[in-house]
Order: sequence, then structure tokens, then C-alpha cells
Amino acid sequence: MAINHIEWRTLRAGDPPVLAELFRDAVMQLAASHYDEAGRAAWAASVDDLDAFSSRLAQGLTLVAVADDTIAAFGQLHPADHVQMLYTAPAFAGQGIAWTLLARFEAVARAAGTPLLTAHASASAKRSFERAGFHVLAEEDVERNGVSLKRFRMQKPLVAAHIPQ
Repeated sequence: MAINHIEWRTLRAGDPPVLAELFRDAVMQLAASHYDEAGRAAWAASVDDLDAFSSRLAQGLTLVAVADDTIAAFGQLHPADHVQMLYTAPAFAGQGIAWTLLARFEAVARAAGTPLLTAHASASAKRSFERAGFHVLAEEDVERNGVSLKRFRMQKPLVAAHIPQ
């Protein structure tokens, strides 16, 4: 789906059910080349408890990308130095929305004086993070509903290292 216009906004009260559906679709479809069916189902199940998911979304800064009146993506910065969530609707994948969300989080973090951004990126999101200047610190496994999933601990320095004269 080609994007004509994107509105960037913060989380609204009615967003959680729509974001839960977007989350589930992104995991089940976009992560298919990196995770098997059981892994994706275990990961997607984390939004089954809508109240718990809504509480997670209310933490930190959750940004929502709306393209042509459709929620195209969302992400969360929580705490101020950690990208907690980054999900794009399958219809809008590959159009730079995830990268733009990361750039917006970086701007917020820089304005707050945060020295670096961190993330735990899935194998399917790793490339977007790398394009935004993050680098892999370690590969790790996380368990979701009894299934082990590979992910990457990543970071991006936001301030230049001080080099003594």
C-alpha cells in the first residue's frame, strides 16, 4: 500500500485493540521468514490479555503512525533510553516507517540528554535497527509461552566519545 501522508501522534484511549491486532499481524506475517509457526504464535499471544497490553502501551512514550486514516505502525520508548516495541502493519512494511519511528525516538532521547539507545530486536526487526545506526551487542534467546525465540541486544550511542587532547 503506497503512503500518501503519515500523521504521527501519541497513544490514544481507543488504540490498544487496534495496536494488538497490528502486533499480531506483524508477528504472524512479517516474522515468518525468521521464526517458525510455534514461535510466532507464542510471541503473538503476548497481546491476548488486552488489559495487560494496554498497560504496557501506557508506559513511556508510545508513538503511532497513521497513514491515510489507517494505523500503519507503532513503537514505544520505555524507559527513556530503550526502544521497547516497534511494529509495522504488513500492508505498510518496507516503506521506512519503522526507521522513521526510530529516528523520532532518537530525537526524543537526544533532547533528554540520553547517552545511548538500547533495544532487544527480533530477527525480523534487526535490519531496521541496523539501518538506523544500532549495532548488535549480543545474540540471545528469550522464552515466550514455553518457546525459545532468538533476538538481538542492540544499542546506538547518541553522544560522541570524549577523546582526550
